[in-house]
Amino acid sequence: MSVYLPLFTIAVLAFVIPILSERIGIPAVVGEIVCGIIIGGSVLGIITGAEEGIAFLSRFGFVFLMFLIGLEIDFSTIELHGLKSVVIGISIFILTFATSIVMMDQIGYGIYPAIILSCSAVGLIASTLRETGMVRTEYGQMITITAFIADFAVILLVTAYTLDLRGEIAGKKVFIPLLFILFFGVYYLGRYLIWQFPERLSKLFKSDHPSEIGVRSAFALLLIFVVLSEALGAEAVLGAFLAGVMLSSLFGGGTVLEQKLYGIGYGFLIPIFFINVGIGFNLGALGAGEGLYLIPVLFAIAIIAKVIPSLILLKEYTLKESIAAGILLSSRLSMIIAVAAVGCELGLIDAKLESAIVILAMMTSIICPTIFKWMHQEKSHS
Repeated sequence: MSVYLPLFTIAVLAFVIPILSERIGIPAVVGEIVCGIIIGGSVLGIITGAEEGIAFLSRFGFVFLMFLIGLEIDFSTIELHGLKSVVIGISIFILTFATSIVMMDQIGYGIYPAIILSCSAVGLIASTLRETGMVRTEYGQMITITAFIADFAVILLVTAYTLDLRGEIAGKKVFIPLLFILFFGVYYLGRYLIWQFPERLSKLFKSDHPSEIGVRSAFALLLIFVVLSEALGAEAVLGAFLAGVMLSSLFGGGTVLEQKLYGIGYGFLIPIFFINVGIGFNLGALGAGEGLYLIPVLFAIAIIAKVIPSLILLKEYTLKESIAAGILLSSRLSMIIAVAAVGCELGLIDAKLESAIVILAMMTSIICPTIFKWMHQEKSHS
């Protein structure tokens, strides 16, 4: 069998799914996950996700998605409203974390599971907002920034928690700020070069440049931050996001380079990631069904912990928009699965809870974006 056959299958699905999803009325991301489940080991078993190249492309697709999320942050919106969106996002996360702690304590679990449930799915949320045409709106930017703050805070909390558990925090905590020092160093260097050599740089980044220097530099910047992020003990997604933020802050939105990067990401790499998420879903993760009772409980906590804090948005938006934002922020996907796996490995959560969290991630990733899109359509028709 050709080694390219699994990739061919995924490529065909990536082409067909957006067309079918639009007709059905669900986000393409949801269709990609569902199709991945169908062709994966849980149903047909056509593809395992471990085939040559698929696993790597999926991982890189997720990293590249985080890079594009950073690229889609519109800093002109933040400048227009000051740091209001950041303050609101931080406030929502603090309330989410506190609510999760209280509710998880009621069912006998500690702080680490509350950290897990406090995250969102920035990639899935941004993809949904992109499909509804809201990613560049003030409302969409507010949701995206809030989701990023949640995932960013969860990454930092998990990093600190696990390093402390391993007794390594004293040695690592000094080095992680180096990532941010590099970020600001590259940012100010980039601003200086753009100011001093605008014509020379514009020639290098022209759309018809035969060597595609702009695309090459974007990938180089992405991988520098990703590699350094992992070397310093942080998550790769943190470095990827910072690299995207760097390009967005230096060159702004709507550039030809940005369009090319979107084409590479949303046209090829990112669909592979979402389809592979479905392929990797394992229904047997619940074992003999001991964790089944946890699923509806966790689902209720996951929704409540996001919707109630999102009522802070009532100061800026309607009740329907605030609730819709909370529902979309309730989406969880790869981040929650990865963090749960770390917790299970370190004995911070049991296998039963980990399995239930995997199911929860699949449920919220399908249900929440679909409900948000439906509420958005209802608003458009009203």
